[in-house]
Amino acid sequence: MKENIPQLKWRCLGESVRGASHVRSGLPNQDAIRWFPESGIGLPLILAVSDGHGSAKSFRSDRGSRFAVETAIKVIQEFFLSSQSSDINFSALKDAAQRLLPPRLVNEWRKAVNKDLGLSENDEEKLTNKPNFTDEEKQILVDKDGEAAWQAVENNYFLAYGATVLAVLVTDFFIVYIQLGDGDILEVDSKGNTTRPLERDPNLIANETTSLCMNKAWNEFQVHIKPYPQGTPKEIPALILVSTDGYSNSFSTDEGFFKIGQDYRQMFKSNLTEEVRQKLEGFLQETSEKGSGDDITLGMIKRLEEDDRDYLTDRVEDLDRKVILVEESNMRQQENISVFESKVNDLKQQQYTIQKAVYWGFIWGFSLIMGTFLISNAFSSYLFFRLNKVEKMLNELKEPKSGEKGQSQPLNSPSNTSSPPPETTPSQVPTPIPP
Repeated sequence: MKENIPQLKWRCLGESVRGASHVRSGLPNQDAIRWFPESGIGLPLILAVSDGHGSAKSFRSDRGSRFAVETAIKVIQEFFLSSQSSDINFSALKDAAQRLLPPRLVNEWRKAVNKDLGLSENDEEKLTNKPNFTDEEKQILVDKDGEAAWQAVENNYFLAYGATVLAVLVTDFFIVYIQLGDGDILEVDSKGNTTRPLERDPNLIANETTSLCMNKAWNEFQVHIKPYPQGTPKEIPALILVSTDGYSNSFSTDEGFFKIGQDYRQMFKSNLTEEVRQKLEGFLQETSEKGSGDDITLGMIKRLEEDDRDYLTDRVEDLDRKVILVEESNMRQQENISVFESKVNDLKQQQYTIQKAVYWGFIWGFSLIMGTFLISNAFSSYLFFRLNKVEKMLNELKEPKSGEKGQSQPLNSPSNTSSPPPETTPSQVPTPIPP
């Protein structure tokens, strides 16, 4: 389904001002506003607004409204995470939103109140502890509205924190509207037409309102879920306004109040979101002074349209970011090339060093071999001549010189002939002659 949904850009902003009458009477601002994410950019977007009751019995309603917006953000975040699915069943989603969100929101708000009262989670039922109301708070209420008013607070601790709550969740697939009590949620389409996505509660008469402090308050909630139409972005709200009743009460008619939808939409055509935010406080203060005198809180969720300043600025910024990214990419590429060239040069230097070492190693090795060869030849020659000389001397020792006593005759000498001496026989012996 997500492929069929246009990827839109959204902005959230808001402001809360202390009412002119509260300034005069010294009362604090009893409204509260909060959104998520805090930057106000991107989806999912959650906007919550609360109006603390101005009656004397709700003397801690400024805290009650703060707890209301904090609780709404928390509970709606949890709901959104649990509703994530690749194929959304809007019928089941609507049933879950209407059935689960109100009781969860009320219960979490009451836990926050109990904690602020110094009560543990079960103290309210066990009645083992007393809330930390001060004597000053009691005295102010009794002096103004009598002992019965204080008795009402003792019977329902939450009355001191009484507050309304209005919240909007915008996702990629749907919008959820939630309201308890007075206040207004307005939708403004791409043509400037302003409508209410929720019907006015007929039980809200004069200054009476439903509240988080009521018994079974979850039964009084209005919850509406609106899926994105399968069409162009123009069919999706261009602007959603969420305000406390101090704003609408400053106008004499609904028509006059509804005109703010078109006015604010036009402001985004010529102003950036931040510029609208800066002007918003002044607008609301002037409205309170000239109108209801009550605290006024306004939150806005804006879908960027093509002729909005933010849209055009975003496109320029996107182009600038792309240029920067390209330049950074080129710089990184150049750095990589430089690193690569440096490594190549290092390798070349190492190669040259190795070649030089090999060359000189060869020279020194060759010189050493040749030197060893020459020395070996010289030594061998020396040993050869020495050996010949020794052999000659040995031969000379074996052959005595001629004429020397005891020296043997030559083999061919007559004295060495082996012929035996002639035999002499007796007949051959000369007979001596007688005298």
